[in-house]
Amino acid sequence: MTTTLVAVSGMSPAIITETIWALARETPPVVPDEVVVVTTAKGRRDIEELLLAPFDPWDGQTVWACLRRDVFALAKLKGRSAKLQLSVRVIGLPDAATGVRTPAEDLRTRDDNAQAADFIVQTLAPCADAEDHRVIASIAGGRKTMGALLYAAMSLLGKETDRITHVLVSEPFENCREFFYPAQPHQKLTAKPFGQPAAPVRAADAVIELADIPFVPLRNKFEELNEPRRTFAGLVERYAKAERILPNRPPLVGFDADRNTLTVEGRPILLTGRDLIVAGFLFVRAANHLDHFPSREDATAPLQKHLQSWRREHPFHQATARLSGTLTADDLSKALATLRKKLKAAGLASAIPYLAPERNRIGFEMRQQ
Repeated sequence: MTTTLVAVSGMSPAIITETIWALARETPPVVPDEVVVVTTAKGRRDIEELLLAPFDPWDGQTVWACLRRDVFALAKLKGRSAKLQLSVRVIGLPDAATGVRTPAEDLRTRDDNAQAADFIVQTLAPCADAEDHRVIASIAGGRKTMGALLYAAMSLLGKETDRITHVLVSEPFENCREFFYPAQPHQKLTAKPFGQPAAPVRAADAVIELADIPFVPLRNKFEELNEPRRTFAGLVERYAKAERILPNRPPLVGFDADRNTLTVEGRPILLTGRDLIVAGFLFVRAANHLDHFPSREDATAPLQKHLQSWRREHPFHQATARLSGTLTADDLSKALATLRKKLKAAGLASAIPYLAPERNRIGFEMRQQ
């Protein structure tokens, strides 16, 4: 499986090296195949100056080259490796005067942040979409809004196997611009804590911890809705609409036996066999304003009568062929469980209390389509 570390970065690119080092120290070691950094034009210059330019104290090598070497040794990767490929992505801002997007020097306005949100979504989506791809998102760097936007984008696009992390570095190393990771070649550093005198420190004494931040992955709902994922605001609006059914009002429901569908708020829910017949049974009762059942046992005999009517009316239907016996209370429970699952997958979880509550009653509460 391919692993991509997606990070936001501002004026402290050491966040990137610290996160990579912390991942490599996990059991088993995690070494990303690609490191994608979302930043501004100033952030890119800092990366080029601090990570990609040769340093005399580092034996004339770059921080990035030394980090790769030391991480590969720590993770026991033999020889050269194609892992840890750095890709820097600079947020672009539209220019009304020239019609040419320009690299963002900073993000200071509401419009700037909206552009950054879309850029993060467009950068993240290809990695999140691939089934054989795992994303680790680091929200430690950049402006606070960038970290918040990356967290939100991961909630909208991420999978259950993805991670969101924040890196924690012991004092006083977070105030030491020369520090990148504990095993770095340049060990004798000077820390300058705010309001305190400068003090000598050794890089090897630093402690780096990686905190995993819990998140709720919502991508399954968007896949059911065929969401194009073009903009951050579009994702949020689309999801909000998908979850929203008019408050305190039952959903609009239709049933089509020939098409094997229960339609809820205009979205077709495909059902087969037992599940289709049970949905039809509950739909017909609700359409005829018949009382709900207090328990599944109370519903069993009427359900069996409905099955007999179904067989007479649909002798050649696939559901008829699949059901040669009777429908039991357990069949009713399983059918309702399937309906709950499919409503959730279609972004209609708010309809569950009306159509398939887990307790209290058996029956649809609906408006008829």
